[in-house]
Amino acid sequence: MKILYICDCLPTFILNEIIGLKNLGHEMFILANDSSKLYKAVHGPIVMKNGLDKQFQRFFILKNRKQKYGTFFQKLIEDVFVHPQCAMKACWKLIKNYPNLKCGVIDYLDIRSFFDSGIDIVHSPFSTPRIIDKVYLLSKILNTPFTLCFRAHDLYYGNNMHEHIRRSAVIKEAAQIITIAGYNRDFIDNNLAIKKNIKIIHSAIDPEIFQAKGGARSPKSIIAVGRLDDQKGVIYLIKACHILHARGIEYECTIIGEGPEKEACQKLIAEQRIPNMHLIDYLPNEAVKEHLDRATVFVLPCEIASDGRRDILANALKEAMAMQLPVITSNMCGIEELVDDGVNGMLVPPQNPEALADAIEKIMNCPDLRRRMGEEGRKKIESCFNIKIEVKKLQEILTQAVHSTTMRSLP
Repeated sequence: MKILYICDCLPTFILNEIIGLKNLGHEMFILANDSSKLYKAVHGPIVMKNGLDKQFQRFFILKNRKQKYGTFFQKLIEDVFVHPQCAMKACWKLIKNYPNLKCGVIDYLDIRSFFDSGIDIVHSPFSTPRIIDKVYLLSKILNTPFTLCFRAHDLYYGNNMHEHIRRSAVIKEAAQIITIAGYNRDFIDNNLAIKKNIKIIHSAIDPEIFQAKGGARSPKSIIAVGRLDDQKGVIYLIKACHILHARGIEYECTIIGEGPEKEACQKLIAEQRIPNMHLIDYLPNEAVKEHLDRATVFVLPCEIASDGRRDILANALKEAMAMQLPVITSNMCGIEELVDDGVNGMLVPPQNPEALADAIEKIMNCPDLRRRMGEEGRKKIESCFNIKIEVKKLQEILTQAVHSTTMRSLP
């Protein structure tokens, strides 16, 4: 199949999905934003290494209104002669009922390069309202099926769900709706009244990449990895370490990541004089794995941010579990789908540094418990959050969507 991914950005887990489908023999096309520093530093090289740059189209970036409309009319006139049917369909959709005509002009410029690419299916791996508009417009122009995957930010951030409700008729036209967790499936059902079966394809990792080396681990090493913003709850880990220090418990805590909460974290550590705290900026994957390989326990005390943002089965937890680390995280947002309390990790109430300190102390004091939890965590990732397994499930869904559309179009 020729599969087009349309997305705002290309985080590693989506790139791994695209690479997985490519390795299964599909021809992959990408329409995405490549202007971020993270893309240029981390994700761009992955795109190049895997030969995805040849069929990568970046979003149009136009500086002003005059340039936007000037470029639009220029390209539209070209397309009237080269792709007349596509141009006419696009104009009809934009004039008739497009959610935002100003955005529609940009969407047209973004998608027009795929008019003659022979795309079989259009997929959104991260379905924000604006991405849904692009996907739907191209699907209607090409008369191809489209699928939508909802993850976290695209459901819970700001007024995204309000915008999805406005587009509920469009969303229901998707050949298949996918999400990454049962918690999301219930949320979508409750808010959008989707009657069709919503499939779960977990956001997954490659456990072969994340393997513990089997060496001795530090008995008192706490680690957290992730963006330093309020939804990660790292501030509560720092408070828990303050409690451990007051109890006279030895520890070393390493927090790897950057973000808007970094200054607040540094200020709390300095004001409370909390010892043995190490805040490290983003590191390459190999360096992060080395830190995970030496640690005793992985902690990610997530919470729901004031603007609705939240983690749904965070990939950082999966990577730590694959590395046979026991994990501690907040008991919220369906996390029990990933972390079985007392089996491969421990769940604590969100925003509760006292409970967090208790869980860390328990795991630090019980080597057998750490080993058993680590082994069970690895098993869980291999069986339920393995990229090779999940990509094959996705392939089946996309193939079925194309097949069903083809059958309906036959006389």
